[in-house]
Amino acid sequence: MVEFNLNQSVQCQLLGEELRVGVFEDGDRRQPTKGARLQRDSGDVIMELVDVQVDAIRASRMVIKGIERRQTERGVVEFAQAWLCVQAGTPLLETSRENFFKQSGGGRQ
Repeated sequence: MVEFNLNQSVQCQLLGEELRVGVFEDGDRRQPTKGARLQRDSGDVIMELVDVQVDAIRASRMVIKGIERRQTERGVVEFAQAWLCVQAGTPLLETSRENFFKQSGGGRQ
């Protein structure tokens, strides 16, 4: 587990959107909670995690985990999520399958 001070908001720009990690007012619980929000420049929240923990930070990558809530016909559903956050412009890691085909010449004989 990585120690991370969530008393101050961390902001990252991504493709016209912003990832904010910090302490937010949780409307459902009516109390402050550690959270992560992916939001547009206009302030509209696209996705949100609550009870966030920073799991790992390495170079230009950060893994955060928490609880995502969704409103359904039967009420609010909560489920665990982990987000891999990669700094814009950084190449993505290859999957083991992509690496295999790359090393084997594309899988062609």
